[in-house]
Amino acid sequence: MKFKPILILLFFFCIPIQMLAQENVAAANIGQLQKEMYRLYPTRNVDEFMDVTERLKEASLKVGNEGLFYRAWANQASFNFSKIDRQKGMEIAKAMNEYSKQHDSKLGIYYSSLTNANQSSSLRMEEEALKLYLNAIQYKQKYLPNINAAPAYIGAAKVYYNTRNKEKVLEMTDKALAEPNLIGSNIVDAWSYRCIASMIPEGMDHKEELNRNYEEWKKAKEKYKYNSAFSSLIEVYHAQVNNDYDKMLELAKDIKSPQERYKMMSYAYEYLGKTKEALDCFREYKRVSDSLNSAEIRRQISEHSLQLDVIRVENQAKELLLHNQSLKLAHAQDELEQRRLEEEALNLTLKNRDIELTNASIKLKNDSLDRHAQQLKLSEYKSKLELEQNKEKIERITLWTAIGVGLLIITFLCLYLYRRSRHMKALTTAYDKLETAYEQLEQTTAAKERIESELRIAREIQMSMVPHEFPERPDLDIYASMIPAKEVGGDLYDYLLEDDILYFCLGDVSGKGVPASLFMAQTIRLFRALAKQHQMPAYIATRLNEELTEKNDNGMFVTMFIGQLNLITGLFHFCNAGHNPPVIGGDKQHGSFLEMEPNAPIGLWPELEYIGEEIESIKGRPLFIYSDGLNEAENMKQEQFGDDHMLDILRQTKFKDARHVVELMETEVKHHRDGAEPNDDMTIMCIKALNNE
Repeated sequence: MKFKPILILLFFFCIPIQMLAQENVAAANIGQLQKEMYRLYPTRNVDEFMDVTERLKEASLKVGNEGLFYRAWANQASFNFSKIDRQKGMEIAKAMNEYSKQHDSKLGIYYSSLTNANQSSSLRMEEEALKLYLNAIQYKQKYLPNINAAPAYIGAAKVYYNTRNKEKVLEMTDKALAEPNLIGSNIVDAWSYRCIASMIPEGMDHKEELNRNYEEWKKAKEKYKYNSAFSSLIEVYHAQVNNDYDKMLELAKDIKSPQERYKMMSYAYEYLGKTKEALDCFREYKRVSDSLNSAEIRRQISEHSLQLDVIRVENQAKELLLHNQSLKLAHAQDELEQRRLEEEALNLTLKNRDIELTNASIKLKNDSLDRHAQQLKLSEYKSKLELEQNKEKIERITLWTAIGVGLLIITFLCLYLYRRSRHMKALTTAYDKLETAYEQLEQTTAAKERIESELRIAREIQMSMVPHEFPERPDLDIYASMIPAKEVGGDLYDYLLEDDILYFCLGDVSGKGVPASLFMAQTIRLFRALAKQHQMPAYIATRLNEELTEKNDNGMFVTMFIGQLNLITGLFHFCNAGHNPPVIGGDKQHGSFLEMEPNAPIGLWPELEYIGEEIESIKGRPLFIYSDGLNEAENMKQEQFGDDHMLDILRQTKFKDARHVVELMETEVKHHRDGAEPNDDMTIMCIKALNNE
């Protein structure tokens, strides 16, 4: 009995020690699982990563660490979305969102919103991603003031950088750096976006700003041993603004994105004075950009065609619904007419019964008048009177039966009329809804027709800017045509005949649609003005470049071939600005590509001097000029028309006149496409200076 109090004290003393030990073991286990999660995240070990994160979620729930539970779940969604299967990643994010709402977890709702924003940003849904990031930030400020919202601010900074909004990028990164409980990757990412934002807009002096941000980024990167996605690009920009162009070139070669790599290598070669290498890299950059743009355009055309098919099917369904409603209304009217005829027949039947009752009443009166005479012959007519009474009784029963049937019929008619009234109200409501739907359909159709009309007018205006009539002279044969791929395009051609001197050009503006058409209009206006001053082709190209590079914030450019032909001597001056080489005919062969100085496209770099060339005489030799919509035309199998195929057709075709050559080539291209939609504008020009002997 002496030991009982001591044992009780030892029992209560050991319980806290045991609980503390269990908590330490659980914390150590969670820490190990968390390290394993971040170790496996960069790999593609799906099963191992999912097993570790599931165990981490379970352990976090046991110890009540809600934040770590949802971070592990969010990492599962991001891992599957970016490395394995986007659909699987979105399903995991959706499950996390539903679980958060069921358990009313504000922390879970915040992390699921942030995960959805990251997935939208990866899918290039910029507006939706920005909306989700800002909603997550507002939710955090309202309900979770002590939570680190730096990932949301950095995500919003990424969206603003993609839209070239420098002011917003700096604002978001400032707010990210001011958040509580920052981790090293947040700090490095924030300074990364500040560095690359320093170069917006391109072409300006950013040396001081970039160097300041670069030093802070470098310190954070070395301190936390973390590399952001923009490390290579930041080093390239730093070398560029500090005029270390050799280092810039070496760093640019390590950039993973082909489009960004060729672009920065082109700039580096240009700064080093290596024009040829700069031009080669720029051509690769343009090829990659055009390839990406062509794929995007085909996707948009496919989506647009699908939308038109959906609209067409919906319109057909609405027309069928209206037709069915019309048939139902006609059927209802037929039923109402049938009911009306039945009511008239019933009314006639009731009138006949009334007449029979009246006749019976008259007969009873007559029988009453004759009763005195019948009493005299009572014995003789007794049996007859009994028969008459029985007959009268039967008639009364029949009369009351008829009255009862009539009342039932009247009751049925009242019920029928009440139900018909309700049915008519329902039909009226349905008709009003149909009328409203039809009006909305008419408004949608009118809006679509208005847009198509405006695009048709824009196409007519653009087509009116290029000449469609050509001079009829014995010493000149010229013809040209332009077929835009969309309602409006970016190709151009023009000519000016001053006495015996012919000025002409053919060009291809980067991009498609309305922006390209506006750039094309500006180019034609400047060419005509310079040609009227009787300037040489190289001078015209130089002046066009000076005008079009000024305030060219969108980075648009045009490839052009510009020529000047003396119709008397045949002397031919020309300048090629990054355009496809023309085909020129000869005496012994039917045609070959014209060898010439390529020069750079117009509108990219200011202060360029374009090099012109000349041929002593091209009299009697046809000159065939074209845009890349011809040789790069694709069929359903995405096979291009090709330079060799174009050259074979020109060599095998007997020259009749310029128009015949142009129309023949258009027919061949249409036959090659075999029903495929045009992937680019196509412009063709053919010129031949004729001998006048």
